[in-house]
Amino acid sequence: LVRAYDSACKELEYNRLKNLTSYRELKHQVSKKRNVWALRKLIAHHQTEIFKLVPCWLCSPETVSAIFSMEFQLFDLVIFDEASQCFAEKGIPAIYRGKQVVIVGDDKQLAPNDLYQIRWEEDLDEDDNSVALETESLLDLGKQFLPITSLTGHYRSKSLDLIDFSNQYFYNGKLKLLPDYDDFIKNEPAVSYIKVEGVWEKNTNLIEAQEVVKVIKQFLEKDKIDIGVITFNYKQQLLIQDLLDEEKIALPPSLFIKNIENVQGDERDVIIFSTTYAPDVRGRLRMQFGSLNLVGGENRMNVAVTRAREKIVVVSSIFPHQLQVEDLANEGAKVLKKYLEYALEVSEGKYKPSLPKPSKQNLEWYLKEKLLSDRLSVQTQTTAAVRTDIPFADLAVEAVGNQILSKLKLILTDDNLYFEALSVLESHVYLPALLRKKGWSFQRMYSRNWWNNLLM
Repeated sequence: LVRAYDSACKELEYNRLKNLTSYRELKHQVSKKRNVWALRKLIAHHQTEIFKLVPCWLCSPETVSAIFSMEFQLFDLVIFDEASQCFAEKGIPAIYRGKQVVIVGDDKQLAPNDLYQIRWEEDLDEDDNSVALETESLLDLGKQFLPITSLTGHYRSKSLDLIDFSNQYFYNGKLKLLPDYDDFIKNEPAVSYIKVEGVWEKNTNLIEAQEVVKVIKQFLEKDKIDIGVITFNYKQQLLIQDLLDEEKIALPPSLFIKNIENVQGDERDVIIFSTTYAPDVRGRLRMQFGSLNLVGGENRMNVAVTRAREKIVVVSSIFPHQLQVEDLANEGAKVLKKYLEYALEVSEGKYKPSLPKPSKQNLEWYLKEKLLSDRLSVQTQTTAAVRTDIPFADLAVEAVGNQILSKLKLILTDDNLYFEALSVLESHVYLPALLRKKGWSFQRMYSRNWWNNLLM
């Protein structure tokens, strides 16, 4: 900010009467009430002055094309967020205007949606193998030409069970999860499964909608106001909105009610699902799942189940075993069934964190095995228990009584977790800072100290 301010104040021009002439014409144009210039014209005529005053712009790709001239390398850096949802042809003009480009996105989330949109189409020759003409999203295009860096840290969810399903099913267990200490110690399920006797009628489920409204009111009474509701079709969304309006209660501004198509980028402390699907009045349960049955439907599920920071409540009229989806061609409904199985298991207190895959190396090489078999176990056997079931630490010491204030202390060694860190900074700066921020007590132990007989 200081450099931006200095840049705006450098090389100012004054007339012979010592009056400031820099920005004078720009000020006139933005202050007048009549014959107001369009933004594109204003930027074209006063580009240097405007960029000094406003060096950073937040725009959609369409807005970039609308207000900035097609000037090569107009910006030092162009950053795309949610690039998996951006069509390649809409992002390329913005790329042209930058000296450098960073494309950020997740191919396990929503792809571009061309419903109600006009797309550029071109007849391709059989010999034309242009990647740019074959890819859908800007993210896919970028992956063909640019170096790729995968981000592995997940910071939204305060409990492991909120994100572990997506971590295992979509990301092959590669996400590094670190819950808040207080939430971990409580050992309370962060996912609740509420079964109701709903009926599918006219693409809605009234009983489910009424239960969702009841749950919202319960959270509001507990001063939990950061709430989001996700439905699996648009009509159920409208029904819940209507029922809330009928309640005539003060709703927090942060409350949203959206269908599964429109929640990417959102996050709330509490997310409530209304799955909507139920037997009809004749007791028949039809395997019709709307957009979940389309190609990429599984990505919609991934987006939906990763929106919560603290709590997920699944309100459903069915149990997972009622869904007969094995013969469906696409994965969306199958992921729905697997997630309902997972949510039910967590809700019943049966969840156990997924541990990292065991290394193929000799376990005798690991410091944590030495600590377990010898000194750590001997020292703690009378006052504490040693745990090996925590995925983000090598070991943990858990107090048996109230003799010490910290009931759970992490032991971090220089074994595999240390070796897999992206950098020295991550191990020695970022990870300790994050552990302290989330309330964890921890201790570092190194193999060299073991060799020198300095541990314990």
